[in-house]
Amino acid sequence: MTTQPYDIQPLRKSDLLAAAKLCAEAMRDNPIHIRVFGTVATLRQQRLQRFFPGMLNYLYRKGYLYGIFNDECLIGVLGMLPPGHCQPSMLDLLRLLPTLLTSNSPAGTARLVAWLSTWARIDPTTPHWHLGPLSVAPAWQGQGIGTQLIEFACSQGQEDNLYLETDKQSNVELYAKFGFSTLATLTTLDIPSWVMMRHAAQQDT
Repeated sequence: MTTQPYDIQPLRKSDLLAAAKLCAEAMRDNPIHIRVFGTVATLRQQRLQRFFPGMLNYLYRKGYLYGIFNDECLIGVLGMLPPGHCQPSMLDLLRLLPTLLTSNSPAGTARLVAWLSTWARIDPTTPHWHLGPLSVAPAWQGQGIGTQLIEFACSQGQEDNLYLETDKQSNVELYAKFGFSTLATLTTLDIPSWVMMRHAAQQDT
């Protein structure tokens, strides 16, 4: 655990490529990413590094991106979409299209669309903050950075529902400690994933 919390700062446009690289490294071995982006680790990371800039640009336009820095090195990333901004518009989809088409093989792109459309389809109609990505640089994992980002998300979304998806059982157990409960468990492309909500009634007052 960290002995002292780090400052969490809004990311600048110039930080987005570093944030994409961090997310690609941190989530390279997530089960759904292995299924969508391929089993070869180095190739999968390259594809994720092409995928995340488009997604982070969308978050930058529609919501909030935060980072934790050690000196000038980005070590943690948190994305938050405010209520009513989870679903992309047609213009947003057109802007994302180059990312979807160039970040993967043709078969991988089909898997990518199947995955994203499944998670988009089950997004709750109840107003909520949508969290993600929440990523910590591999060298800094296990030192309390992720905990600090979750606590920050909970404080920013006070009195509102907080929602997220994960494909890792260990994350389910972590988020449960912060009051998130599992809404559903689903299988996408043969990979189990969990959707979780921290209801407004559970926010600190």
